[in-house]
Amino acid sequence: MKCSLELRSDTFSMPTRGMRNAMAQAEVGDDVFREDPTINSLEHRVAELLGKQASLFVPSGTMGNGLCIRSLTSPGQRVLCGSKSHVYNFEGDQFALNCGLQMHRLDEKPSGMIPFEEIKAALEIPENIHRAQVSVLALENTHNFQGGTIPPQNEVVEACSLAHSKGVRTYLDGARLWHTHAATGISLKELAQPFDMVSLCFSKALGAPVGSIVAGPSDLVDTARWFRKRMGGGMRQAGILGAACHYALDHNLPELKTTHEYALKLADAFRSTGRFRINQVDTNIVILETQQGKAVDLASKLAEMNIAVLAIDSSSVRFVTHLSLDPDCVDEAAKTIEREL
Repeated sequence: MKCSLELRSDTFSMPTRGMRNAMAQAEVGDDVFREDPTINSLEHRVAELLGKQASLFVPSGTMGNGLCIRSLTSPGQRVLCGSKSHVYNFEGDQFALNCGLQMHRLDEKPSGMIPFEEIKAALEIPENIHRAQVSVLALENTHNFQGGTIPPQNEVVEACSLAHSKGVRTYLDGARLWHTHAATGISLKELAQPFDMVSLCFSKALGAPVGSIVAGPSDLVDTARWFRKRMGGGMRQAGILGAACHYALDHNLPELKTTHEYALKLADAFRSTGRFRINQVDTNIVILETQQGKAVDLASKLAEMNIAVLAIDSSSVRFVTHLSLDPDCVDEAAKTIEREL
């Protein structure tokens, strides 16, 4: 190949010249004092997009997940979550370390949604002094390690309604919720409506260099702001980062479906070899299933072809498309895969 393709994660996307210019020209203040006008306008904008009372800019998606779940719980309680979810597998067990919580995992369907009957059964276990009280149901959309899948919205609504009827709050890890909106046309407000709190990431799908945002009722967002400070997440002239997020909403969000087209093109190339099982491609993440113990070998072979992917277990390789990819390189990579694998 004449060019290389970075597909290990959409976090490898880079700020465009326009985004960098917006950052350089940002109006700033001290956000810990709530006096950064660019951050204030971003938080107001996203709260309106999600149909929530308030939102809060945070440095990372992991912190966003931690702040929301901690704000919805008390130490010693239990959180229902997917067994393949990001909050369960990929955040350094922060909920035990920082929050004193027990994560109760339930197996997801291929769509990324936890089966309704599994949630119902977990919520109907009688409460007594021997068990940690269930306080939150946490879902993920899109679902990262199910391959960027979109849980059916009617199933999400049904599960959240059941949780609320049992006095259990709901949380959405929506790091890539932008992709669900782009793929389905469902408004961000409708997607977020069933949840008490939700977080979204700017540095994955939308190509900003840093930042996530959490949203919910004003009192819970105020609680999250308190925990953000305690966890070292209060930033000063954060408007430099907020300007990148504004730019991403204006210019990158409308283009996200392009990344889905990239993912489908590359998935079709891998599928044409007859050597891999491939998940349903809903958005910008594709999981390739290869022979047991061969994932690292496959990643190494692709690296030799200047295609960087991520071995996520002994038999699975993930690739993620993003807006910083050159479409000509995507085309060339697809041809190389069909020819050389």
